[in-house]
Amino acid sequence: MALIGYVRCSTNRQMVLQQIDALRAAGCLHIYKDKAVRATAKKRPGLMAVRKALRSGDTFVITSIDRAFRSTIDAIIFLDDITKDGITFRSLIQNIDTRTPEGRRWYIHAASDAEYERAVISHRTRKQMAAAKRRGKKFGRPRKLNIKQISWARKALKGNGRNRVAIAQELRVCPHTLTPALSIS
Repeated sequence: MALIGYVRCSTNRQMVLQQIDALRAAGCLHIYKDKAVRATAKKRPGLMAVRKALRSGDTFVITSIDRAFRSTIDAIIFLDDITKDGITFRSLIQNIDTRTPEGRRWYIHAASDAEYERAVISHRTRKQMAAAKRRGKKFGRPRKLNIKQISWARKALKGNGRNRVAIAQELRVCPHTLTPALSIS
């Protein structure tokens, strides 16, 4: 009977060290991780690896439900899957242990809260981005070519008979970068 842990963070800038410390303190000897992976991602190598490692009698341990799941249905399916194999679940922050009916109830409740939190954050982010766009904020990668370079490229295409590949090489960009830039007015 082993305690097997799982940690996840959404971006490369986030750290999993606090989660790892908490799982080690709880007695987990093996800890799997997904770094820069969303909880709603279909392919999570760390979660898939921990699922393969879990055996009957083991306990799957996480610090908090939202570290593993942001979808209620995914959380329920996962719990049903591990329960059928004789594996229990434990969340340190929510103090959930699914060996009891109450623990299973709170597991589903916490998963629902995690999904709700994700939806609220997403809604807030979309509203903030829309407000920023109305104020002229640009999102995405910075442009590689400035207006002067784009103007020169247009003239070079018309006047010299040079092709896009040659012009892109001269501007030191990929032809795939030049094509959309030429469509900007």
